[in-house]
Amino acid sequence: MTMRSSGHALAWLGHPVTMLAVALLLLNDHLLKGLWPGPITGKLSDLAGLTMAPPLLALLLRCPAPTAIALTGTLFTLMKTTTVGAEAASWLWSLFIPSRVVADPTDLIALPALGLAWLTWRQAARRPPVRLPHAVLIVPVALFAATATSAAPSGRSATGVAVRDAAVIVDVATYQPLTSTDGGATWREWNGPPAGAGQSAACVQGDHQHCYRIVPGLLRVDESTDGGRTWATAWQVARGRKEWLDRTYQDGRYYRPENDRSVSRAIAVQTVPGRVGAHIVVVANGPDGIAVRDPSGHWQRLGFAPDRGFSAEAAVPLTDPGARITSELWAAVLIALLVLIVGIAVEECWEGSLGSFLGASLLLWVGLLLVALGPAVDLFGVLFVLAGVPIAVGGGIWLILGWASSQTQNGRWGGRSGLVALLTFAGVFLPFAGWSSGWPDSYDLAVLLAVVFGAMPTAWVIARSALAKLLFSAGKEEGPAG
Repeated sequence: MTMRSSGHALAWLGHPVTMLAVALLLLNDHLLKGLWPGPITGKLSDLAGLTMAPPLLALLLRCPAPTAIALTGTLFTLMKTTTVGAEAASWLWSLFIPSRVVADPTDLIALPALGLAWLTWRQAARRPPVRLPHAVLIVPVALFAATATSAAPSGRSATGVAVRDAAVIVDVATYQPLTSTDGGATWREWNGPPAGAGQSAACVQGDHQHCYRIVPGLLRVDESTDGGRTWATAWQVARGRKEWLDRTYQDGRYYRPENDRSVSRAIAVQTVPGRVGAHIVVVANGPDGIAVRDPSGHWQRLGFAPDRGFSAEAAVPLTDPGARITSELWAAVLIALLVLIVGIAVEECWEGSLGSFLGASLLLWVGLLLVALGPAVDLFGVLFVLAGVPIAVGGGIWLILGWASSQTQNGRWGGRSGLVALLTFAGVFLPFAGWSSGWPDSYDLAVLLAVVFGAMPTAWVIARSALAKLLFSAGKEEGPAG
């Protein structure tokens, strides 16, 4: 059964189940997400969107219902599993409203909603076509719901800080400034003049020998107690952790300019009334929020809290084992696969069918390479992923079947190549996993360790083989002489 007429497509779009999904989408995106932001309201949008998107596509593209359902599922999967798909969806929706779509594979849990769309189509196909007056009401509402579902807020960023009387004011990009009158313990919205660009250095009121300054390009504050003749680091986030924070804040969940990095931008010093020499220091650190020094000298990072204030609990952790290293994981997989293929080819290749072995190996490696490169290719990324998956699967199956057949015929099962490939993967990936956990702190050091540890298994095999050949040759030379 197909739905070739626009009247039947409108009947599907106007079905009570579809319209209920439209209503849920509007209610969730314009009210519930603001009241209860989180995974539940996010998944509700996906469920409602997958229910109403197929009839809308069938109407706009004049395609059969099964095609519209399959197209919806395919596009949704690409959008949620690839960076290129998410960016393409963001660009498309931004033609109507500023939007940001985030690649999140966990959203694929909503795909069963396409089954509900299918059942709704089967029922709608038996109903009379929708007439023009109803279409005038149904279509605009559905289009509005579809374009509104992907709107995302701009990322908050602390851009300036200043002290005015008893208040500390922090400017927050695209949001209302925040103020604190209790030394940074609590924060609320500020309705007065903004802090402005702020200062890069400030001294304690009444003690111009005691000063603080920010260091450009870093999350760091220097302190001087001799009027600026000498400086010492008072607070900092190490360079490696700053690189980690930059990756975290550029993950695409919010609109954020490319140059909006986590760096110290302005500093302010406020004296504590009634306590000689006691003071607090507040530093605006861009998307990382602020850093606050309390009167006792203790420094603390405060992140943007959901209520638009600052809190220590909202500060992004400086480590998250295994996160933000997808590219490095793919690199480790590809390198290990290449080592495996070369190893099998050298010592365990298919007897009598070397061409087939090399062809299958090439397909497997190239397919995975296309999938890995897809998110990084702006124009053809989606095509790379779509082409890479079947190529990799086909080449992998071909390689496994042929290798297993060869091993069975030879009556042996060699595993050295697999062990070397596994150790190579661990050697390449573990330094980056360590970097995400905090050690090594430097990303450059993690790269160096990955090169060294990744090369060690192959170097060990080569050295062992060379030594064995050398001893064998020496034995042959000594044999006749004996």
